[in-house]
Amino acid sequence: MKLRRKALRSLPIALVLLALLLVPSAAFAASADHLVTQVSLAPLTPNILRLNQSVTIDFTYTTNEAEGVYIWARPMSGAVLTPNYAASPSILHPVGTGTASQFFTITSGNPTVTRIRFQMWNATQTVLLAETFVPVSYQFRSDSRIVSQIGLTATPNVLKHGQKVSLSFKYKATNPGGVRIFARPLTGSALTPHYAAHPSPLYPVGSGTGHAWFTVTSGTATVTKVRFQIWNANQTRKLFQAVVPVSYQYKAPANIVNSIKLVPANPNLLKFGERVNLTYRYTTNRAAGVRIWARPFSGGALTLNYAANPSPVYPVGSGVADGFFTITDVPATVDQIRIQMYDDSGSILLFERKIPVSYQFK
Repeated sequence: MKLRRKALRSLPIALVLLALLLVPSAAFAASADHLVTQVSLAPLTPNILRLNQSVTIDFTYTTNEAEGVYIWARPMSGAVLTPNYAASPSILHPVGTGTASQFFTITSGNPTVTRIRFQMWNATQTVLLAETFVPVSYQFRSDSRIVSQIGLTATPNVLKHGQKVSLSFKYKATNPGGVRIFARPLTGSALTPHYAAHPSPLYPVGSGTGHAWFTVTSGTATVTKVRFQIWNANQTRKLFQAVVPVSYQYKAPANIVNSIKLVPANPNLLKFGERVNLTYRYTTNRAAGVRIWARPFSGGALTLNYAANPSPVYPVGSGVADGFFTITDVPATVDQIRIQMYDDSGSILLFERKIPVSYQFK
């Protein structure tokens, strides 16, 4: 397996210039001199939140602006700032590298925040030094009955048949007789074939916490959404519904890489050379063992200028494996990670899946 690609250098110069002209100008708004990286979000995305509940954003910044910089993180819905938002101001951050924390919330309406925009301005707020966007999904709801602050098995992911997606949540309900709450997997707009899921206890009136699960028992379906519903006690009236986007790919367990964890969390902004570390479980029936590789993809092809780990031979059975990748130069957005399992010789492909991500390297 190649550890680096320098394909850009092999393109005719005319094609390279054309590609640069087609890139939106915002892609060039940040440089190595002015960066926001290592973003951490709480609560995690995707999620459903009540009005006035805050999303906290921690990040690292780098700047060579001698007089310091102001940095703002703002919620967007599509191409515009989300209506009725409130957000933290920015202090004047000193030159060099440091950390910062901000927040935003939505005070009215029922919008979905689809991006967080980071802007870095000079000390007089007259020059925009850097601008970048992180894709998210935060649904703010004004409902009097609601499921919110959801916790999910890490997504995106690959799972074995029968492996459960665990969910936790907070709820608010006003029905005196209590409510029942269901979380169900969807593929597109329909319930995922061959799913199994939890029944619901009777949750008492007021506010509280709950837990749920689902799995897929056969087939190769991808769960693309989780649907949350609140019903009255005898399940004759639906009181609330919301759908959150996810990616859970299910596969039979003979040869599989599953239970993937990504550090730093997806989505994120990274400097050249900073690693995305992966840990995962594997199962194989190959007596001589297998090799496992995780590689970054952008626009359907291996990302230019990547570096990644080689693979040892992992023994037959089940175990834990790890890997990493990074981008060494030339700005790029990794939108998929391809995970492959080969036999010990590296010649027979036993398993392959691509999981959707957003890691922007600058």
